[in-house]
Amino acid sequence: MVGTLLNRIMYKNIHNEKIAIVRSLLAIGTIFTLLTNNMGLLINSNYLNGGGGLSVELPLKAINLFVLFPPVYAKLIALFILVTVISGYLPQITSVLHALVMISFCGKVIPVDGGDQVALVLSILLIPICITDERLNQWMPNKKQGNANMNIFNNVCLFAIQMQAAFIYLESGIGKIMVNEWKEGTACYYWFSHNVSGAPDWLRNIYESITLTPYVALVSWGVIIFEILLFACLFANENIKAKFLVLAILFHFMIIITHGLPSFFCSMLGLLILYLDEKNISIKVLYSVSRFFKDKLSGIKPNKMEQPVR
Repeated sequence: MVGTLLNRIMYKNIHNEKIAIVRSLLAIGTIFTLLTNNMGLLINSNYLNGGGGLSVELPLKAINLFVLFPPVYAKLIALFILVTVISGYLPQITSVLHALVMISFCGKVIPVDGGDQVALVLSILLIPICITDERLNQWMPNKKQGNANMNIFNNVCLFAIQMQAAFIYLESGIGKIMVNEWKEGTACYYWFSHNVSGAPDWLRNIYESITLTPYVALVSWGVIIFEILLFACLFANENIKAKFLVLAILFHFMIIITHGLPSFFCSMLGLLILYLDEKNISIKVLYSVSRFFKDKLSGIKPNKMEQPVR
């Protein structure tokens, strides 16, 4: 069994467009946060400790962009790096710079959420995969089989990311069981009805047709069970993973609709693609969307009988 697995990953080159999609999603989430917020407020430590400022030393202060430069310049540098990441060029260099941006962001910004932390971890874990990528641009299709030893190394790095994803969902699911409101099955009512981070009024009215009834327990426990099942996908085949990929995207999309947090959605979508997309569905969607817009711009009607070509 070990020999079969080893032979399989020896010929599995993961340097494809999927890596570019994931890195772009992570960069877009951070760009959105940078563009829609005043950095002077986000990094103002006076909001902590009753206005007394930040009382602990910042980690990796010597390389933190928001320490080395004024907020405006640090923001511009970060945006330039993130746009370069999206371009796909020179992943061997931009992967390290991307990690630097996320270390700086998460090390200095006060209201960091789980999506920012996921983006930070992924930007670091993707460095070995990007450094060993021989392409000039990650959006270019890779037709090479790759070096066997390098393929093994990259697949091990990818599996480390997949384990991280699995344990994020396991910790989230098990952690909820430790909270009384989740055990009682009423947590979703409180989350959906929260006056600050809850659902918008129009959606809250829809939710309350369930959350104000005993059925709220089914919703609350359904979330817990679903997150634990996502952990179990670590041991599932590619067909099951593909189904859970769709369900998980819908799950996180509903979180966006309910609670906002678009940057969180981008990070989790990138994580899910690396974790569950063994069939490269994301690449197929990318090419389908690309062909659609290309046909629209050129004024050519696509032939329904024509099969897509990769």
